[in-house]
Amino acid sequence: MALQSTQVGATCSKIVGRCSAQDCAAQCRNYPDTDAGSFYCDYFGFCTCVFDKAPPKVDGKRPCTMVLQLCDATCDSNCCESKCATINKNYVNPTGDCVQTFGVPYCICSYDE
Repeated sequence: MALQSTQVGATCSKIVGRCSAQDCAAQCRNYPDTDAGSFYCDYFGFCTCVFDKAPPKVDGKRPCTMVLQLCDATCDSNCCESKCATINKNYVNPTGDCVQTFGVPYCICSYDE
């Protein structure tokens, strides 16, 4: 399962935790320094906010993130990086890496607005 951004007009998605651990709608609606955004929990149960304006960078990290897929024997960090670079030509400076989150390696794509 791979994530394709389908939010019309949105420029940034941000993983903010697990949907089961919080009120995802409220978390995204009240995310600091952003336009109130929509959200989804469709991919691996992550609460992912979608914004028209990206949140500010924290500690120099890219403000926008999305889960592309699981990392496994068929897709390692190099594969993740490659998939992230081609997922959407409108994303600025995309990078991908396999990140252990909740004990599972996910291919996480990070990008600037």
